[in-house]
Formats: sequence, C-alpha cells, structure tokens
Amino acid sequence: MAEAADDRIAEGKLDLVPMIDCIMLLLLFFILTTKFTSEEKTISSLLPTDKGQAATKQKTVEPPQQVSICIYPAGLQKGGQPSQYFAQLHEMQPAAINVIPKAWIRIGSADPIELDGSMLHTKNSEQMQTSVNMVHQYIKENLAKFEVGNAADRKAQAPITIQCFSGMSWMFALVAYDACRGYEGGITGRKSTGKPTDFDDAREVDFAPPRIRDYSAKELGEELFEIVNAK
Repeated sequence: MAEAADDRIAEGKLDLVPMIDCIMLLLLFFILTTKFTSEEKTISSLLPTDKGQAATKQKTVEPPQQVSICIYPAGLQKGGQPSQYFAQLHEMQPAAINVIPKAWIRIGSADPIELDGSMLHTKNSEQMQTSVNMVHQYIKENLAKFEVGNAADRKAQAPITIQCFSGMSWMFALVAYDACRGYEGGITGRKSTGKPTDFDDAREVDFAPPRIRDYSAKELGEELFEIVNAK
C-alpha cells in the first residue's frame, strides 16, 4: 500500500516529482522563447579566415576528385532499381553457372567496353592478348582525360578506385588494375621490379572494399545499383 503524503513528510522524505515538472516547464519555456542578438547572428563574420579580417566569404572545401573504374555484368544499364538489377542478374546467371562470363568495364561516364572472361582462360593465346590489349587501350584513352597539372607528379593525380561486382570473377578487376599500372608506367617510364618501394611515388590505384552482406536478393541488387550508377 502506498504511503500517504503526510507520512512521507513526517519521515523527512520529499516528493521531487513536482519540482522536476517545474524544471522541465522552465527549460521548455527558455528554449522556445530565446532569441539571439544581432551580434550572435553575425558571429561567423568575426571568425578568422585565410584572407584576413576584411574577408566576408568563407573558402569552400572541394571534395577530392576520384576516378572510378566500374566492373559489372554486361548489359546492365544506368537508371534501374536494385530489384530490377537483381532480376536481370538472375536471368543471366542460372543456377548451374558460378560466375558471369561477360563484364562491362566503364571509367566515369564514358561508354563501357565488353570483356569476355572465357578469353582470359586461354593462356598465351591470341584471343587473350587481344582482349587484354583492348582493356589497356580503353584505360589509356580515358585516364588521359583526367590528367591535371604536372604529369610527372603522379601523387597529384586523382586516385583510381576499381569497383568490381562481387558476383564476378576477380580476373576482370586484375586486368583493369594491370592496365592502370601499365598506363602509369608509360607516363613515368618506371616498371615494377617487385620491390615494395616501386609505387611510393606512384598514383594511388586501389580496389573498393568488399561489401559485408549475407548474399540476399536485396543486398545483391543494392550492390549492383551502386556500381552501375557510380559516376
């Protein structure tokens, strides 16, 4: 049975609920009625800038440019939804096929080229060499469009990120990576010697981190959506 108010007071116990209610009401009152003065509104103009006190315009920070090389199943077009991409993937990848045989390789907003993976399995063949040369030529022509400033300073160039759909063979990504390094070697005249220091002064070429997913239909569709519509 609950104690009576008089009994609690007699024992020296205070009921804090009314006080807490009053504090909350006062807090809400001050939050809703507070107005900033004109000096507080213009506080940003009083902060130091890189051009002195006379400057009124803040310098905007531009995000670093990045060159994306996207590799995904051949035939997928931009503008689709994740569910549509998964449906198309299911059509071109029957249960009996482990990997998708043909891929589109695209740099930025350029038109993609098609690479047949079966050609890469025939070692030392003319078909394989022709396919690899096609990728190298495509990478060379399109990466040249992103060159800025001094061509000798490779660290100043935009980094390259290779995004390869996880449902495809990584040999597609490796061919693209080799083409990027071949392009850089053609400009600097340096070739890989197998030493860790070979790429200390080279342009950054990385693979996009793999997605952590449970291979569900939703995750596969969303991954394709991000890669196909990447800029």
